Amino acid sequence: ANVVLADVPASNGVIHVIDKVLMPPADEPTLPEGCDYLVGVDESGYAYDTPELSIDVGQTVCWIWEDESMAHNVAQIENEGDTTRMLGGKYSGMSMTSVDYRVTFDENQTFLYICEPHATMDMVGKVIVGTGVMEVVDEPEEDSESNSVPGFTAGLSGMALAAAVIMFGGRKTEL
Repeated sequence: ANVVLADVPASNGVIHVIDKVLMPPADEPTLPEGCDYLVGVDESGYAYDTPELSIDVGQTVCWIWEDESMAHNVAQIENEGDTTRMLGGKYSGMSMTSVDYRVTFDENQTFLYICEPHATMDMVGKVIVGTGVMEVVDEPEEDSESNSVPGFTAGLSGMALAAAVIMFGGRKTEL
């Protein structure tokens, strides 16, 4: 890339004024085997380095960091803004300085997560899987005629009537 801003003549030649540091191109980071996406901790230590992803159903996200100065984890939350994990949700476990946590997402959804120790510092993330919305299967409506058939109540009423006849039918009343 051409980074020369200006050529300044000098008594011993030309001085090239530049505004960038010339660095060789960085190698593409390699993903660990089994990972389609990699999430780590950013340089500040208080945020994920990739706070939002859009992926396809069936892909795997890996949260991996080693020897961080502070302990971190991944804990699913129910709603954006929550600072406590969702019970029964996905959870990498206790906060640790080295973590390798992998999730393969098998359905459309939006997966919201936090780092528990740093949730109030806005260490949050989001993975949008497929459409981002879980498909809701409509239950077929029950036939209104099926509810009009005598059922349990009619049988119970019949047994109560029979018990009353047996109990009081054999008694004679005296005047």
